[in-house]
Amino acid sequence: MWPLSFDGPTVITLHDLTHLHYPETQPPARLREIERRLADGVQQAQLILTDSQFIADEAQAYFALPAERFIVAPLGVAARFHPRSAEDIDVVLKAHGVETREYFLCVGTLEPRKNLALALRAHALLPEAQRQRFPLLIVGMAGWQREQFSEELRQALAAGHVCLLGYLPDEQVAQLLAGARALIFPSLYEGFGLPVLEAMASGTPVILVRHSAMPEVAGAAGNYIEPDDPVGLRDAMSRLIDDKTHWQACREAGLQQAKLFPGSVARGSQPAPTARLWEVECEFFIFSRRTCPTP
Repeated sequence: MWPLSFDGPTVITLHDLTHLHYPETQPPARLREIERRLADGVQQAQLILTDSQFIADEAQAYFALPAERFIVAPLGVAARFHPRSAEDIDVVLKAHGVETREYFLCVGTLEPRKNLALALRAHALLPEAQRQRFPLLIVGMAGWQREQFSEELRQALAAGHVCLLGYLPDEQVAQLLAGARALIFPSLYEGFGLPVLEAMASGTPVILVRHSAMPEVAGAAGNYIEPDDPVGLRDAMSRLIDDKTHWQACREAGLQQAKLFPGSVARGSQPAPTARLWEVECEFFIFSRRTCPTP
């Protein structure tokens, strides 16, 4: 939804600047539309909401705008993402042929920016016994240019250690997150990285790339890798399999990190960003009433 032609004050939400860093991961028609409209929309807006400080800083520098034009409103986590007992998720896990804490999970659209090929390559590097005991489950709908890694995916599926589940209802995704050994999130670039927060709130460790806004979300709870290093990802997976003390420490750190974000399920979470946004919305509404012509 692009800013409309409107003479009054406007507020827009800017989720990320993927088109600047990874234009090759965007469909050409979408890229053209972003390049045609985004700069004017940002310059026109009186307030720009972002999901992370990283995107606010990046946009401020790129568009040469003052910091006071930006409001950082971090995403929260839905109530369905919370720790669950093995009994609570047994039916869903059995339906997908896995046991509690004995699988790795990827969540995301099958498209180049999500970098799922890295997860396939790293999982293939695990010893045969670990690949068999800890399969890789991929949840997400097919996206643009999935064919870039379709051959790797086909081979992994044929080997029987990777399962492509496609799009699933929200509750099933929440249960799978709560039962995974770890979430693997190797995305090249994110304006926030919501699955990372959802996994931590569910009591599941996260493996992710130390790029863009993702360290802002995971903090010290993340197991960080490089986006082009399958061996490093394999080693992170192996450690979460073999080192139970490390796994438990990551789980506890993630639960604490999730409390820093607004949301009904992260017990003890901080409401400050949401409260600040509400305050700004009230101020902006009053300003709009004073400056916009009466119809």
